[in-house]
Amino acid sequence: MILKKTICFLTLMVALLGCAIWAEGGRGASPAQSSGQSEEDWLFQAKQAEGGRNFSRAAECYVNYLKVHPQDAEIYQRLGLVYYLSDHFEDAVPALQRALKLGPSQWASALFLGICYYRLGQFAKALEPLHYALQIKADLPEGYFWLGSSLLALGRNEDAISQLQKVSRGSRVSLEADSLLVKAYRETAESYYRRIEKVNANSYRVYQLEADSLAWRDRNVEAIETYRKALAREPGLEGVHRAIGDLYWQKGEFDLARKEYESEIHLTPLDDDAHLKLGQYWLAKREIDRAAAHLELAARVNKNSWEAHRDLAQVSLARGDYVKAESLLKTAVQQNPDDALAHRFLAELYRRTNRPDLAKQELGLFHKLSSVSGKEMESGAGETGKSESPSEH
Repeated sequence: MILKKTICFLTLMVALLGCAIWAEGGRGASPAQSSGQSEEDWLFQAKQAEGGRNFSRAAECYVNYLKVHPQDAEIYQRLGLVYYLSDHFEDAVPALQRALKLGPSQWASALFLGICYYRLGQFAKALEPLHYALQIKADLPEGYFWLGSSLLALGRNEDAISQLQKVSRGSRVSLEADSLLVKAYRETAESYYRRIEKVNANSYRVYQLEADSLAWRDRNVEAIETYRKALAREPGLEGVHRAIGDLYWQKGEFDLARKEYESEIHLTPLDDDAHLKLGQYWLAKREIDRAAAHLELAARVNKNSWEAHRDLAQVSLARGDYVKAESLLKTAVQQNPDDALAHRFLAELYRRTNRPDLAKQELGLFHKLSSVSGKEMESGAGETGKSESPSEH
């Protein structure tokens, strides 16, 4: 579940916030430095309890400290966080509310208040503190993630999508945000489908949206049948033949996929995705000239297509044009440094052009990025363009 995937990060965030508090002067002093059960003692004991993950004891210590210092916003925040970590969300809410009232600039108090409301199933209440957290700290991916999650739980799918799209790439919650985005897109499409169906149950758009929904759920055979119903009602519908081709391609039925891509470019001559797949198909068949025609058009239409540049490099390698192949491969790597195959083909290029150090370096990157076994690498790297199926390209 999404919540389980994010709990480790939230625990880390709580720990980091705690470190900031303990680093402040005058806090965290040893009991030996003060006489009796002073406020420093309570904070020290709370820190020790947290270190041992005894959150109930830590909460008790914070409560005792706050009896003497009822205006300490940071300790109220800390109290709320240890309640959160012990799954006492009902207790965390008033502590975090108090922390936010005393310290309105504390974005963590607002963030975790919203998360606690979410965990309590009070999704509407979660919206205000999460919005407020993002007002204080606009570059907070967790804020966008939990705000999007709350909106999705409320059935406000389009609003959820707009928030989840703001989660920064590479953040600790980006994968979970992508998962929720898929769900939000699917539910939005299904909602549109139901609306259109009420107006015109025989509309081609109804079948297209239904097929999209089936494809999202990996019900590919049904999706293909439903896409064909859409085409029967609107033969000139753009993108549908390509969608059917993609489903065949995923199943490894490349000849059927090729026919659909050819039908797509008959309707939409500049469909770069269809041309890319056709180029890969003919490249795998070693029909170099036919592959080149499709790949060159795909690269012209979409100049940011690293796949088109990589596969055009294979064409150049097959033709012995190593200068052009190197230029294309370097462009592909610049556009997508994590593409293992581009590094494999660079290694082959450097081997052919007698640059063993560079070949070794690129082969090392291929090993690092690819899950292909060593045996498959050695047999596959020997001949450019040699492939059992287009899926490798």
